[in-house]
Parts: sequence; structure tokens; C-alpha cells
Amino acid sequence: MQPTTEISTPLPVYIVGLDDQDIESSLAKSKFQKSIESLSRVYHDIGEARATVKTFSNQKERKHFEVHVLIRMPKHQVEFIEEGWSIEEVFENIGMKIKRLMTKPRDSPSRRRFPARAVTAAARF
Repeated sequence: MQPTTEISTPLPVYIVGLDDQDIESSLAKSKFQKSIESLSRVYHDIGEARATVKTFSNQKERKHFEVHVLIRMPKHQVEFIEEGWSIEEVFENIGMKIKRLMTKPRDSPSRRRFPARAVTAAARF
């Protein structure tokens, strides 16, 4: 019996509008890549993961970042927007949102709160 080997195909992860020369940008890019790789362990069929970065700045040196994230899977897609003053902090928050996606139940119906016992008892009389 031969051992089976897994062939890892590169995930289609794109970051649009991010400066590659900046140190913070390279850290943010690696955080996003690692978050998508961990998400791919739960959702094996990720079609595309794309982050679009928009930078706004006044005359001062300080920049404000707005990041739109789109993750496509065969049955559905997930979108969210995160903004902040530090690109590294924005991608840290995106990583937390992606982690929350991994813990959500995939196909189970949403939880419904049943009425209190006193309400159902009063409705019978």
C-alpha cells in the first residue's frame, strides 16, 4: 500500500490596491493569506478570496484605509467591510471575522427562540 500524498493547490487570494513596498502592507498581506488558508481547512472549495484596499488621506501624512473583502464559494459568497487608520489593524480585524466564519454552523437552520411557558399556557385558555 502506497502512502497518499496531498497536492496543495494555491488558493486564489488577491489583494488589490495595497502598496508592496511598505512593511505594514507585507504583514497585512501575510495575515490575510494565513486567515484564508485556515478558512480553507473548513471550506475546502473556496473559489476566490479578494480584498480591495482604498486609501484616503488628507493633506497630513496620516492615511485612512477601507478594505472590502469578498470570499466566493460554490453555494454562497461572504462580503464584509472593515476600516481603520492602520492597515495592519484592519487586516487583524478581518482575520477575526474570518475566524468567526469557521465557527458558524454551515447548513443548520438558524436558532429560533421558543416562547416562554407562561405565554403558551395563557394562549391555551
